[in-house]
Amino acid sequence: MNKKIIFRADGTSKTGLGHLYRLFALAEMFRTEYDFLFLTKEDTVLKVIPKHYMVKLIPKSTEIDKEPEWLYANFSPEYHIVVADGYQFVSSYQKKIKDFNFTLVYVDDLLSEHMYADLVINHSPHAKLENYKKESYTQFALGTDYAILRPLFLKKSIKETKEQFPNNAFICFGGSDYNNFTIKTIRQVLKIDGVNRVNVVVGAAYDFKETYALEKQNSKVSVFKNLDEENLYRLMNTSTFAIVPASTVLFELISVNTYLLSGYYVENQKMAYQYLDKRNIFRGLGDFNDFDFSKLGDILSHVSINDIEKQIENQKTLIDGNQKNRFLELMNKLN
Repeated sequence: MNKKIIFRADGTSKTGLGHLYRLFALAEMFRTEYDFLFLTKEDTVLKVIPKHYMVKLIPKSTEIDKEPEWLYANFSPEYHIVVADGYQFVSSYQKKIKDFNFTLVYVDDLLSEHMYADLVINHSPHAKLENYKKESYTQFALGTDYAILRPLFLKKSIKETKEQFPNNAFICFGGSDYNNFTIKTIRQVLKIDGVNRVNVVVGAAYDFKETYALEKQNSKVSVFKNLDEENLYRLMNTSTFAIVPASTVLFELISVNTYLLSGYYVENQKMAYQYLDKRNIFRGLGDFNDFDFSKLGDILSHVSINDIEKQIENQKTLIDGNQKNRFLELMNKLN
């Protein structure tokens, strides 16, 4: 009998929703073979969690250093595996979880903590074993062979973009986009000749009214909030170019063969950005905090069919579609 998986992550308008979305993707990979529940704090943006997920809330009064004890009091290590994603799950947290004899999987992207987890997942292409401090038993799943993507995004794309470029734009800066790079990007993309649609995806924590006002004023702009997997996949597949940060949404777009412009705005995106930029996976824009968005029109006007073809060929080397099978094999070994 397989152990039940406890997916543990939080997401707010301040911290963003990326940790939640990564675990949603893992849950979809495992759901056919494992029962699971989603464990999160009371202040998480709960409406983004799929309605069919079993959810249990950790009381606000439970501090992070006491959480392992709370977990042990509520769940048996004999019947549960913990899969955690979040910067609060530092070395001391992991060690306490292991001291209670839980099997622990940790999703990482900082390469900074000493790892006590049984398995560490880091799908950033720059992640290497030598970057980590670890216990002797700790195993690793590193690089894009373990890209955390929802099942639809693991299918091979047959889309052709070059003949339509730059017809349909796709813009997404994460679930909250507290800097509101979204509105800056929309305004510049609307100035580009040949752009007929600007599809904008925001999360449940995004609440900048000027973006919705612009949607009402301009028929080219469509804003989609908190899209499910199928609708997001469909929207990405209709887009001929995309502007996104070097986060999970970038890997989803890579899987559907789209001409990409990307940058970063937080430290945990920087190393993945630098690695992928060198491999010409996207047109690099650098740090979005310093980027002059008025340059977007000039950049896109100089994109050639050859540029698009080369970029998409490079993208195809990253995602082979076998990620789900690899993850299931790892989980079955831990079970």
